[in-house]
Amino acid sequence: MTTAPLPRPINLPPAPTITLRSGPAATQSPAAVRARSAVNVLVRLAFYLFVFSIPFEMPRRSIPIEIPTLTGCIFLLATFLQPTVVFRRIPGAVLWFITYLWVFGLSTLINRGEHTSLVIVQLLSHVQLLLILWAGANILRDKKTLRGTLLTFALATMIRAAMQIGGIAATVTPLWTGGFRTTVLGQNPNLSAIILSAGFITVLTMRPRLVAWSVAAIIGMALIQTGSRGGLLCAAGGVMVLLLQGKHRVRSILFGLVTLGLLGFAAWRSDMFRARLVAADRGSLAGRENIYPAVIEMISEKPWLGWGPAENQYEIGKRIGEERKDRRDAHNIVLEVLSATGIVGAIPFLAGIWLCFLGAWRARKGPLHMFPLAFLITVAIGTISGTWILSKILWLALAIALAAGAAAKEQRERTRAHACAV
Repeated sequence: MTTAPLPRPINLPPAPTITLRSGPAATQSPAAVRARSAVNVLVRLAFYLFVFSIPFEMPRRSIPIEIPTLTGCIFLLATFLQPTVVFRRIPGAVLWFITYLWVFGLSTLINRGEHTSLVIVQLLSHVQLLLILWAGANILRDKKTLRGTLLTFALATMIRAAMQIGGIAATVTPLWTGGFRTTVLGQNPNLSAIILSAGFITVLTMRPRLVAWSVAAIIGMALIQTGSRGGLLCAAGGVMVLLLQGKHRVRSILFGLVTLGLLGFAAWRSDMFRARLVAADRGSLAGRENIYPAVIEMISEKPWLGWGPAENQYEIGKRIGEERKDRRDAHNIVLEVLSATGIVGAIPFLAGIWLCFLGAWRARKGPLHMFPLAFLITVAIGTISGTWILSKILWLALAIALAAGAAAKEQRERTRAHACAV
C-alpha cells in the first residue's frame, strides 16, 4: 500500500509593513525606514564637533563668539544637508520651550528694559539651543550617532581634565578660605565641574572597565581641583542613579559605593575643598544666602510676567548691594525663570523639562538603561545652585533624554507588535 505524497507548502510573500503616514510613502518595509533614517556622515561629524567643544569654552578669547556657540552654528548649517531626517519629528518638549520663548518676548515688551542688546543675545542663544535640542533629539535616536556622541564627549572631557591636571592653559583663583580653585582657559569653576561630572558619569558606563576607571580617576581629580561643592554633588547624584541599574544590581551597587567613597576621600584630602565644605556648613554659600531671599521677594512683587529677561539680574544686583558687578543671576534655574518671565513663563519651561525627565525615565528599559537619567540628573543638580540655562551641557543632556526615551518606546512597541503577530 503506497501513501500519496503530501502537498508541498506554498511559500507566500511576506506581508508589507504599513505605517500610519500620509502620502505615497505610506507603505514601506522596515529596512527602507531604517535606510531613510540614517544620519548623514557630515551631519554626524558636525554634531560630534559641537559636542567635543562643550568642555572647551573660552571666556577669555579674542573672537566675539564662544567656541561651542560657533560649533553649534556649524552643526545647524550642516543640518541643511538632511533636514527631513534631522527635523522630521517635533518632540513635545520642544513645543513647550517654544511657548516659553514666546513668553520671554512678551515679558521683554511689557517690562521695557534698558538692556536690549543683552536680551537679544539671550534670545538668539535660546533659539540656537532650541534648534540643537530639536535636531539632537532626532539624530540621537540613531544608535551609531548616539554611540559616537558619547565617545566624543568622554574623549573631550578626558582631554579637558588632563589639561587642567597638567597645568596646560590653567586658571588658578585664590580663595578667602585658603587654597586655590583651578580650571582652564578662564572657565567658571562651577560650570567646569558640571561638565566634568557629566563626563565622569559617561565614562563610568563604558568598557573596558580598566580603561574607564583610569579615565574616571583623571576626571575625578580635575573635578576636585575646581573646588565646586555643587559639582561634587552632581557626580554623587549621577552615581546614585546608576546604582538603580536593573541588571547586575549587586555589582552596580558595589561599584557605585566604591566610586562615591573614592570621590569623598579625595575631596576631604584636599585642604581647599575641605575648607569650602566647612564654610558651607557654617552658612557661607558664596553669596547665595543673600541672593535667594532677594529673588524670592522680587518674584512676590511681580509674580506673573516677572521683571523681564536680563532686567531681573540688574535688579538682583541692586538689591544685594553688589559692588564688583552691576548684575547677578539668581543662581538657581527655577528662580531665574520665575524672576525673569514669571509664572506664565515658568509653566511651559518646567513642562518641557518634565517631558525630558519623563523621556529619560522611559529610557531605563532601553539599551542605555539608567544612563540617560543619570546624565540628566547630574547636570540638573548643577542648575540648583547655578542658573546655566544657556549652558550647552544642559541642552545636550535634554536631547539625550528625549532621544533615548523615544527610542526605548519605539523598541517596546515593535516588540509588542511582533509578539502579537506571533
